[in-house]
Amino acid sequence: MKNAQAHTPAIRFSWCHDVSAEDALCKLYLDNVSADYISHSELQGERADAPGNWRADLPEVIRGEIRAALSHDWAHGDSTLLAVATSGDDIVGMALVSIDTRQRASKSFAALDDLVLLPSVRGSGIGSLLVEWVADELRSHGIARLFLECGAHNLTAQQFFQGRGFKHVSVVMLRELDATTASAAVDDKDGDRG
Repeated sequence: MKNAQAHTPAIRFSWCHDVSAEDALCKLYLDNVSADYISHSELQGERADAPGNWRADLPEVIRGEIRAALSHDWAHGDSTLLAVATSGDDIVGMALVSIDTRQRASKSFAALDDLVLLPSVRGSGIGSLLVEWVADELRSHGIARLFLECGAHNLTAQQFFQGRGFKHVSVVMLRELDATTASAAVDDKDGDRG
């Protein structure tokens, strides 16, 4: 029996600017993220309208974000970049990365906004390699820190990122203030819980 890896195309990593990849990238994202993926940035942006609930227009929102990222590059100092992992002609993973361009923090930083892999390559090491490729690229451009966030119930992702050197630095909490959910959310009879 021949070595199966001899027939597997090498995995390549690159910043993607190929507008013809837009449909494949949108499909990769939309087919492979569950409601557990939702964290505070999806709620603060246009992706989700409640914890565990994507907005109905998520396909259009993701298409717009991917389209914008495909047109960005380091040379122009753009703040959002899209990295891909490819096997042959197929995209098997993607990472959406935001660069802090305000530079007000004590150390330069970026955020790994999204990391999405095809289920067929999960557990193969490609996700780890993509994260490390992104980190190396950022480091080579003078970025000192890489942040990310995970949904509270996305425990698999949390374990994955902890295994890649990411540490918890905060807990993000949400309190709904609209009339229908605010009254049910407040349950502080003794007034000293914090």
